Formats: sequence, C-alpha cells, structure tokens
Amino acid sequence: MNSSFRNPIKNVFQSPSSFARWSMLFVVLVFSLTLYNCSSNEMESSEPEELIKMVNVETEVLFLEPFNSFLRLVGTVETSDDVQLSAEVSGKVSMHVVSEGQQVQKGQTILRIDDAKLSQEVARLKAMVAQSETTWKRVQTLYEEENIGSEIDYLNAKYAYDQNKSALSSLAVDLENTEIIAPFTGVVETIFVEEGEMVAPGMPAIRLIGADQFVISAGVPARYANVVELGDRVDVWFDTQVQDTLAGNIVYVANSIDPSNRTFKIDIRLPSGKTYYKVDMIANLRLNTLSLNQVVVVSEEFVYSKGDGYVMYVKGTNSEGKDIALERTVELGPSFKTEVVINRGLVPGDEIITIGSAFLNDRVRINVVNSIGPVLALD
Repeated sequence: MNSSFRNPIKNVFQSPSSFARWSMLFVVLVFSLTLYNCSSNEMESSEPEELIKMVNVETEVLFLEPFNSFLRLVGTVETSDDVQLSAEVSGKVSMHVVSEGQQVQKGQTILRIDDAKLSQEVARLKAMVAQSETTWKRVQTLYEEENIGSEIDYLNAKYAYDQNKSALSSLAVDLENTEIIAPFTGVVETIFVEEGEMVAPGMPAIRLIGADQFVISAGVPARYANVVELGDRVDVWFDTQVQDTLAGNIVYVANSIDPSNRTFKIDIRLPSGKTYYKVDMIANLRLNTLSLNQVVVVSEEFVYSKGDGYVMYVKGTNSEGKDIALERTVELGPSFKTEVVINRGLVPGDEIITIGSAFLNDRVRINVVNSIGPVLALD
C-alpha cells in the first residue's frame, strides 16, 4: 500500500486542533437540546395565568320598611268671611264710623249715609197714610152702615190706604239702610268711598274680613280624585314665616273639576286665633298620597333599564367561593323622589350592589369595600 494514502476521517480525529473543535461543538449541541427539553416541559406543566377583571363595589342589605309618597301644592290663604259691603240706597256719605284696619263686632255701624232727604220723605208718607186711612174709614162707614156710595169707591179708598202704608214701610227700610252694618265680627280691610262722596245701590263701600277662621284653598290635579278625602292631614308652611310646619286638615273637597286647569278645590283649616295669617298669603302644602307599611324600597339610581324591563345587581358567589355580581330582573312599583318600591325580584336579606353597580354585568367578579377607591382593579 502506498504510504502516501491516508484516511480523511482518521486524519481529522488524529489532528489535535480538529478534535478539540469537534468536541466543543458536540458539548454545545447536547447542552442546547437539554435546555430546550427543560423549557418545553416547564411550559407544558404550567398554563399562562389569565388576568381577571374585578370591580370594587359597596353593598347594602335590604330590609322591609315603610314607603310614603307626597304631593306638593301651592295654596292661597282665604277666609270664609270676606265680603264687600255695598250701599243699598242712594245718598251722600256723611260719616265713617270706624277706620280701616279697625276690628268691629257683628251689628256695629261702619258707615252712615245722609238720611235727611229720606227722613222728609218718610214724614210726607206718614201724612199720606193718615189721610188715606181717614178717607177709607169714612167711605167704609157710609157704605157698610148707611149704604151710601158704590162698592168701587169703597175698594179704591181701601187700596189707596194699603198702598200708602206699603210705601211708608219700604221707605222706613231705606232709612234703616242708610247705615252699613257689620254682618259678622271682623276687620275693616278697605273703605272704598270717602266722606261727602255720593253712593248708589250696589256700589261697593266696605271690604270686611272675618278674623276668626282662616283656610287655605288649593287645586289638586284630577288624577288624585280617588286619593284626597275629608279629614286628611296636610303639612303646611309659609316662606314668609319662621314658624315650624303646621298640621292642617282638609275640611272641604269639591265635587267638580275645574275645566280650565283640570283640578278640584280643597280647603285646609288653619289654627284659629293666629294674627299672622293674611288673606292671599301663599302657602306650601304637602299631601300624603300613598302609604305602604312593609315593602322593599331601593334608590332608583341603582336600577337599570335592560331590554323591556329593569335589572339590579346583588352579591353572590361562584363555584370557587369568589364574590360575583348576580343580575336580577325586578318589577318596579310606586316611586317618590329617588326611591322606588320593588314589587318582585328582590327579597329582604338580599345584599344589593350600590356604588359601582353601573360597571357590572352578570357574574362579574366583585370586591366589596367599605370606602370606594378606583372602580376597576386587576387581580
């Protein structure tokens, strides 16, 4: 064999430098495969942890409680005795017996009209009555006892006497009406005529207001016709008074609806003997329109519209014992201001979610906190 022929592989391994290089390459290859296998096993043994959305919320336990709804109205102070007294005869005002603002008693004279002309007329009629009476008696004696004269003369004399007497009686009434008398005890609010001024029948002369009993008159919308009843309590207060809220009672409920504003009238009696009530004062009224004893009441801000109905969220737990929000369909009842009655869907003892409920969906994880911080958190 030719000594010059050599095996290439053998030569490679026999070369010190080549052998070292191949050894190093083999070691690196084995280390890489080992590291890859370890990493693969680690990734297969543990799955990536998923970030879970959680909402910080506050809750409230439901209890049965009373529910009341009210109607706010504005009324006007009136009195049943508020009249304008008019003159009943013509004449000149001779005297104001009392002044404006003065209290008068029933039957007291308030104003006098000059009666001089009427007095003269009364004297004239008295003379005519006396004359016609004498004439009638003479004709009567002649006709009945002596059969002198005709029946028509007898009747004419009698009728003339009766007419004069009637005219005298009527004039006497006019003479009495020259004084305007107080028909009830009250306060002279306004005197419309001055002394020396001429007045005529039907002309307003005095406004007299009774001071014994005041009422508040108000109009109630017709839809409350089946709610308001006689004797119902009404809370009353005045913006111009510093007194506390008063408790009045309905003393009158109208049986008709005002077609102009679709309301019916009610009157509320105010306490008697108070001097600070004034006619035409504006009063604030609050009527109780509905009272329920034991019902579930929630704030309407935690009720949400969904589809054709309404939902709320209550605290629940999932299979792992974690707190979650459960969506409940609810049926709403009466409401007043921000409170609403829940007819169906919630029961006493349910722990409803209040603050933070706007960020919820069904079965979302929640974290119940006492004081709310950031609404959304990541666990």
